[in-house]
Amino acid sequence: RLSHRSNCCCFCMMSLLRGCLLLTIAAAASAATAVTETVANDTQDVLITNLIHWLRANGSFINEKLQIRHINPDDPTSPRGVFALKPLEEGETVCNIPWDLMIEPSKNSVVVEENESLDCGTINAVIEELSKSETEMTPYGKYLLSQPRGYTLGFWSNEGKELFWEMTNAEKLPPIWIEDSLEEWEEECDGDVENEDHVFAVMLVKARADYQYLVPFYDMMNHNNGKTNVAHKYDPYKGDPIDKTGYEMVTSKPIMAGEELYNSYNHCTICQHYYDWFGTPEMFLHFGFVEGYPQRWLFDFARVKFDLDWKDGDEGTGEVVVDFLVPPSKKGMDLLKNEFDRLEKFGQKREEQSSYGEVPEYELKSLWEYYDALSGALHYALESNATLVDDVWSMGEGWWVKDGTLAAEDVSEHCIRQWNENSNDEL
Repeated sequence: RLSHRSNCCCFCMMSLLRGCLLLTIAAAASAATAVTETVANDTQDVLITNLIHWLRANGSFINEKLQIRHINPDDPTSPRGVFALKPLEEGETVCNIPWDLMIEPSKNSVVVEENESLDCGTINAVIEELSKSETEMTPYGKYLLSQPRGYTLGFWSNEGKELFWEMTNAEKLPPIWIEDSLEEWEEECDGDVENEDHVFAVMLVKARADYQYLVPFYDMMNHNNGKTNVAHKYDPYKGDPIDKTGYEMVTSKPIMAGEELYNSYNHCTICQHYYDWFGTPEMFLHFGFVEGYPQRWLFDFARVKFDLDWKDGDEGTGEVVVDFLVPPSKKGMDLLKNEFDRLEKFGQKREEQSSYGEVPEYELKSLWEYYDALSGALHYALESNATLVDDVWSMGEGWWVKDGTLAAEDVSEHCIRQWNENSNDEL
């Protein structure tokens, strides 16, 4: 789920699947009699049912062994995910969506040549789709229109963003450039940031698009780097013609009945050039959730970069381990300690304040979830007893890039803020 840019990439897509009870993608012995069943007449169930019918009727393949249901079947408020009804073999097709059923950049968009890789055309295409009458709008458009507004950080209320900036010390702590999406829409696409419907379209594209395409059904698979079991069939790094064969996903390992199908939003098979920098803070910024372990954290001002995961990848151990991807320095760890101490003081607000003015409850809940992840990451790093060396401060601006990866080919594509070593100012 990528929104690829020529200057600074900001990634996109989120599987925020809300609704009630269970939606089953079922098929009879003959594909011609395939049906989609719902247990409850919930609005989201109806929208998804209609979407699946429409996709299949227009040439899409969606594996009949799948169901869309709540992650917790006993909790109708829990998010939805895609689950296996029956065992799936490795390499089995999950879905194949024809390109003419996706939302692609509008041909009516006028974008200057140097900005052709921006999302202007896709956003305008979403605006066009969501502006149609009920009879003209596609089932995918109706599904997108039903999604909640303002659920990602860059689209929060001004009061919510101000509180987040306070927490991150004016973006010294990640994520950074939280208003980049709307600024780009206004400045690079000549977009209207005062039009709520247009802003909603910007958020949908930033949170759901793969490159410049919104892909129905595919965008319903949730993220988990520790349990990823699906992959894109095509390989853009080998020059595969992705716009000729349909948008196809396959299983990357055997999947048992009852297991959820997981994609990776930052370590997927088509996003290798994001491996080195797009971590947990960026996931929160662009998709609106705090991912579980494994997590990646990159603190530019301290030149510290590490992964967190359960010991041996097993949550049952109850032990979180730190893997420094660049040898940390004493200076860097001291800088982290200063921010950790400041962050703890900010955290006292949770106990001391009962009201935060006009900050919506959802934004507060999300902010504190991210606070817990951020402070936890700093705590684990500081308590790790890692060997400290100063080598990182003699490295260039690409200190965080792992040699031999695609990231090393073009450092300018990455959203990494360089900080002056002797002050809090950016270089």
